[in-house]
Amino acid sequence: MTTATLSDPASVQIRLEEIDGELAILQNDLEDAALTWFKAKKNREQAHAAAFIAAEGPVAERTAKADLAMAGLGIAEEACYEALKAKSRVLEARASIGMSILRSQGRS
Repeated sequence: MTTATLSDPASVQIRLEEIDGELAILQNDLEDAALTWFKAKKNREQAHAAAFIAAEGPVAERTAKADLAMAGLGIAEEACYEALKAKSRVLEARASIGMSILRSQGRS
């Protein structure tokens, strides 16, 4: 990633093209992370159901036991997905700012 001054339309255009490239690469990673996270989430839900059924006691107690047993499942997958999603939002915001700068430079 370069540090651009964005003081002229050409440098803004270059940075927008860089962001577009970053988003294209990120999109694949984000899709992979989403698939991994949603599979892990489904596995966690199934394991939660099995733990709930296996637990004894009133419903609230069984739910708490199942929640506790499943608390650590899928954490890494969710974190990876959320981090990539946040990175994507930042790049999209930067692209939007770049487009605004480019429009204002065109009016100058």
